[in-house]
Amino acid sequence: MGIVKSLDHVAVTVSDLEQSLIFYKEVLGLKEVERHLLDGKTISTMAGKPGVVMQVVRLTSPDTPDILIDLQQYIEPKGIVSNAVLGMANHSHFCFGVDDLKETYEELLKKGVEFISQPVSFDLGKEWDYGVVKVVFLKDPDGFILELMELDLKNPE
Repeated sequence: MGIVKSLDHVAVTVSDLEQSLIFYKEVLGLKEVERHLLDGKTISTMAGKPGVVMQVVRLTSPDTPDILIDLQQYIEPKGIVSNAVLGMANHSHFCFGVDDLKETYEELLKKGVEFISQPVSFDLGKEWDYGVVKVVFLKDPDGFILELMELDLKNPE
């Protein structure tokens, strides 16, 4: 029996919540479901820092409404943008599924989104009898890395 039972949310600390909301809601199409201003002893204890004031906005995607993405901005103490990049041990990213990666990539390029590379395909059908996975990495307004993925399953049932 494992310890972990589910994935509830993923949190991204941002420098400018309103700028990030434009990106995540208007550019990527996520939906806002909650908004909280957290301050006082409980949030300071949780964060391991005195005097924390944090604004949190919870977002969800259409096909996985139970997995939340928390955008959180530290109002106090004000944070700095991390230098963690793809490949560093302290870096993380998460992945959004899309229907058509090529079309999504071209649409986001037109909107000025910065990509790490062009989309690539991995044929996982040879070794794992799975199908083709198409992926690309992009940056949010703070440089946090996100992945977009299209699955072209060999046996979709």
